[in-house]
Amino acid sequence: MLTKKTSVIIIAILSVIIIAAAVIWLAGSPSEPYYTPAFALEETEPPTLEPDEPEIIPESEPEPPAVFNATLAFVGDLMLHQEQLDAARVSSGTYDFNYVFEHIRRYFDKADLSIGNLETTIVTYGMRYAGWPLFRSPFSYAQAIRDAGITFVSLGNNHIFDAGAQGLYQTVAALDELGIGHTGTFLTYDQRDETTIIEVNGITFAVLSYTYSTNAISLDAAGNMMLDQTVWDRGERNYMVKYIYHDRTAQSIIDYELIAADIARARALNPDFVIVLPHIGLEYYGTMNSSRDTFDVNTDPRWYNWMRAVNFFLESGADVVMSSHPHVLLPAEFVYVTEEDGSVRRAFVAHSMANFVSAQRTNPRDMGAIFYLNFEKVEGERGIITSAEFTPTLVRGRDFTVLPVTDTLKRVAEGDRSDLRDADITRLRRAQLDITHMLYGEPVPEYYMRELYEITRYRNIDIWPGRAVWGDLPWR
Repeated sequence: MLTKKTSVIIIAILSVIIIAAAVIWLAGSPSEPYYTPAFALEETEPPTLEPDEPEIIPESEPEPPAVFNATLAFVGDLMLHQEQLDAARVSSGTYDFNYVFEHIRRYFDKADLSIGNLETTIVTYGMRYAGWPLFRSPFSYAQAIRDAGITFVSLGNNHIFDAGAQGLYQTVAALDELGIGHTGTFLTYDQRDETTIIEVNGITFAVLSYTYSTNAISLDAAGNMMLDQTVWDRGERNYMVKYIYHDRTAQSIIDYELIAADIARARALNPDFVIVLPHIGLEYYGTMNSSRDTFDVNTDPRWYNWMRAVNFFLESGADVVMSSHPHVLLPAEFVYVTEEDGSVRRAFVAHSMANFVSAQRTNPRDMGAIFYLNFEKVEGERGIITSAEFTPTLVRGRDFTVLPVTDTLKRVAEGDRSDLRDADITRLRRAQLDITHMLYGEPVPEYYMRELYEITRYRNIDIWPGRAVWGDLPWR
């Protein structure tokens, strides 16, 4: 007979077996219910599944084209007469010219590159320093120019042969040592076909330099000066500069072939702008100086060919023509040039930048200006000259210091006359009127004077430049 305990155990075992069997049966049964609910018997469309919407990725904005800007400053003749040498002499053979530029130095900080016409040679002391008529200047003069902020110069002018080929070599070596860029002289004949390219803030400039003459000085095969004008074209080393004219004295036959070939060669290098720095024109033009300005514009070829050469630079592809040699200011203007494809290019001409520093004390030879040209290039497009400005300058006659006219007159108005005589102030006030009249188009009284004046005069290239365009301006 089973005991009560045994019965309980058997019942428990049977319960486990039954539960396990039920679990196994349920696990193997279909998942659908045994019956279909009534609502499921209705005919229904299978659900339509909407396709996944593609992810919309916003298009990124194209990068705007890069824009490059540069400001170039230009000044005229950097001369060194004997009076300037005497004023700067510290001791025998030692000169300090830094004071000359002390008031004007900050004006070159406004530009990315400053360019001048170095109208002297830089030679060693053994060659003897001298002023006019054969300019030979010490190394310290070039050093002061560099320290003032002028870091590029044109050497193609009528005084570059003043110390023969040796003086030219020494000038180039001095500038190279100081890191002053230069163009306009060629140490070998092959160098004549090389184009000077400058890059400033991503904008490239091809720079060319010419002179009307070398004062009838030719260089023979040994590099010595030949002073006989009849042997002009037999100077074996005359290749060291480029002449605007075939006949350097009469100035009646322009070397069109040379100019056109040079500019075409420069353009082939794809610079953004071509700058020409010609030493051209008539000294003291328009001053009515009886010994200098007695020519007849209708019969004297010098004036006509001066204007013709400037226009030819532009027609051949130059964008900027900054002229030196007359030693007095003449008007500056934009010139619109129609290209062969019908497009119009805006160029700029300064007909004479005048003296920047010299010992020529008389009005208007003591006046000058710093010209500022502003350039812009949008990536993939042709560069443009956006604007042109100038600030008036005057050389103080007693020590040959270059003064900024506006800033100096403002000092006077504030009571600071510490370094100025009454004659200096009178001269500054006259210069303020005359310089603005010449370059701005009307005399600006002291009350309305500014540090920078915009140049807005313009013409189309087919309108002849000259007296009719310039009108009744100072010293005309």
